[in-house]
Amino acid sequence: CSLQTHHFLNQTHMFRIQIHSVRRFPFGGKHQAGMSLLIVVVILGAALLVMSLSAFLIGFGEREGSYALRESGEALAVADGCMNEVFLRIHRDATYGIGMGVIPFTAPNGSCSIQVSDMGGGVRQVDIQASVNSFVKHIRASVSVVGGSVGSVSWEERSD
Repeated sequence: CSLQTHHFLNQTHMFRIQIHSVRRFPFGGKHQAGMSLLIVVVILGAALLVMSLSAFLIGFGEREGSYALRESGEALAVADGCMNEVFLRIHRDATYGIGMGVIPFTAPNGSCSIQVSDMGGGVRQVDIQASVNSFVKHIRASVSVVGGSVGSVSWEERSD
């Protein structure tokens, strides 16, 4: 607050009236502009901090999603490689895997569990479960074995 004094004269007495004026900031003129600038800088700094943090979190989420996509694709590639290995082994021996239960197979970048079932009529059902780190893919194929020829009847990626 500032105090302003005004003097008034009438016929016999002099009156003194004091008026209090209220300012926005308790500082003088040039300090008021400095305080306004400081508030603007603080608000802009807070907005910049929020935007930077948001960009960081979005980037971190994208990185995690990219890792999961890469590892999942790698597990599917391992499963497909194991399926090709089973086709080759069935081509060499038409009875490969029948009645053997789960057959473990180690690939250079993961591992597989292979199970071959005889569906009758020269058709084999092959189930492959491949693991790469903590990612697992399961594929199932029906394979036709006629004479020395091996062919895929169906192939599907399963979610179970």
